[in-house]
Amino acid sequence: LFAAPSFAMASEKEEVNAAFATWRQALSGGNAANIVKLYEEKAILLPTLSPKVLTTQAGRNDYFTKLVAKPKLQATVNEEHTRILDEDNAIISGLYTFSFEEDGKKVEVPARFSFVYEKENGQWMIVEHHSSKVPAN
Repeated sequence: LFAAPSFAMASEKEEVNAAFATWRQALSGGNAANIVKLYEEKAILLPTLSPKVLTTQAGRNDYFTKLVAKPKLQATVNEEHTRILDEDNAIISGLYTFSFEEDGKKVEVPARFSFVYEKENGQWMIVEHHSSKVPAN
């Protein structure tokens, strides 16, 4: 019983990292609904390529529908830091690069990210997601 917390934290870190991997796979999958369902109903999204704060599933769906329409879209993680706050809350922050094709050319958008996850009914849901372009030096 006294060893359970360390095992639980390692397991939770793996679960949260898997949830983040699922988000990246859904992004590359091209179906906005598969991305949106990873967000808690009242989640807040501060998206990379939009000036709006998105607070509804409909708003997130509109944003991701436009984003996944970009050919060969993917997010490649360059740096990642996972912190387990407690058994039901975690944060993943770091750097990723969005890439897609536009007019036959590869476009890359380096960005910073923070995902706040909360465990609901045994599933890690995104409750806050901030992504912004990395500023030029």
